Amino acid sequence: MGLFADLWGTVKSTFQIGLSGVKLKNNSANLEVMAADGTTPAGITASKVSITGEILEVNSDAAGSGADWKYTIQRPASGMTAAVTLTLPTDDGSASQVLQTDGDGVLSWASAGSTASSVKCDTTTIAYNDSSPISLLTLPASSIVHQVEVVLDTPFDGTSPTLAVGVSGTTSKFMGATDNDLKGTAKDRYVTNPGETAGADVMIATLAPSTASTGSIRVHVFHSVPS
Repeated sequence: MGLFADLWGTVKSTFQIGLSGVKLKNNSANLEVMAADGTTPAGITASKVSITGEILEVNSDAAGSGADWKYTIQRPASGMTAAVTLTLPTDDGSASQVLQTDGDGVLSWASAGSTASSVKCDTTTIAYNDSSPISLLTLPASSIVHQVEVVLDTPFDGTSPTLAVGVSGTTSKFMGATDNDLKGTAKDRYVTNPGETAGADVMIATLAPSTASTGSIRVHVFHSVPS
């Protein structure tokens, strides 16, 4: 009788493992694993691979200690607007290369441009009525400030407005108040080249508008972290 029951299971659209176990179900020539109720999706777990719903776990039986950890790949829980297909490269690439996409999901290896020693520019717009100190940026550790540039977009109309650029405790470290003229002509540029090494400091601008009722400048900070 038991043998007959086993054979009978092979000709039905579902095959149940045990009296209350999971069911293997044929769905248009695709294998589905369902719970005993026949409608609730069930996960497939092997000794080293687990696929459950939207999560793929490699080495799912990992001890979670030492070098024995599981690796999980999971789709975003929300935010997707279309199906995503990623085609992996044909080889494992070379040292220091990174994966890049062609915009259609085809991935390939590309050289990673070094950003450690590249010069970056941070820009802050300051108006006459901004309260000092004005935070410009947080400098990366071991960075060098190569140049500070003040662009006078709208001249200040105060008696003697001033601007200094530095850090807390040394407010003129990178540009002193006499290194620029906020009452100058529109589009004037004032530049210093401090070449100062800095820690992870917050770079600030200290503005004294001196009764100004108009005025606007941009402060450009050029900095890098040497490799």
